[in-house]
Amino acid sequence: MDSDTTIGRSGGEAKLVAGLTLVLLVLLLLPIAMVLVMSFTPVTTLQFPPPGWSLKWYGEVWTMLTDPDGDYSRLGSSVLTSVKIAALTSLTCLLAGVPASYALVRFRFAGQRLVEEMLLSVPIIFPTVVLGVSLLVIISKTGVDLGLFQIVIAHSIIALPFMMRNCVTAIQGVDPALQEAAKTLGASGFRAFAEIVLPLIRGGISSGILLVFVLSFNEFTLSYFLYTVDVFPLSIWLFQQSNTSFSPTVFAVSSMIILFNIAVILIVDAIVGTRRRSSR
Repeated sequence: MDSDTTIGRSGGEAKLVAGLTLVLLVLLLLPIAMVLVMSFTPVTTLQFPPPGWSLKWYGEVWTMLTDPDGDYSRLGSSVLTSVKIAALTSLTCLLAGVPASYALVRFRFAGQRLVEEMLLSVPIIFPTVVLGVSLLVIISKTGVDLGLFQIVIAHSIIALPFMMRNCVTAIQGVDPALQEAAKTLGASGFRAFAEIVLPLIRGGISSGILLVFVLSFNEFTLSYFLYTVDVFPLSIWLFQQSNTSFSPTVFAVSSMIILFNIAVILIVDAIVGTRRRSSR
């Protein structure tokens, strides 16, 4: 095979890959772009492209958040509920994920591979619809209403792997000899972990917490099965508004959520980048 044929084939493959990548990017970004554009429409209709540009619906969102007597006053309580759920889910995954990640990396025990798969992979590939139905059946049969915490438990199940994957990677980058040196100097196992390992993996923990917070804040499927009249997350509010009185206000709220998610992703990238540079 001559060099011209090889170069030409490589060029064709590169164009094919570039074309497929472009198509995927358009499919991913087009819905986001449409939501952002529609949030600035000055009219109540869903005309696209919008006939003009206005911040009217962002002002409407502010009114909803600040006016407790408004028609959509539940928006403020829904945002607060989602923040509470996301914060408690992050705390749960932090308390469970860090020790579990440390055990998986530092210790060897029977069935370790199975435990690792159960913690790191199964919750990700397990259908959230099936999990939601299962938890709903359990709650209905037992008659136990945990309120906010039943959603926190459900979110923690699917978010824990993301916390642990960050922590496992961070712990693997810590030289065990550092702990051994601390123990040789008289430090207990817990003190060596708290004063040596924790400071070195704080980047992984921080990025894991942020990812879990965003996942929980955006989660709809599990929240849909487990929400109640008193526990009403933001994702459920958006869903109901979309099905009843569809207003461009939904686009404004969605745009704010998108910007919040982008900000968190940028923060996580900055943390990961800093951690990589410091490890070199």
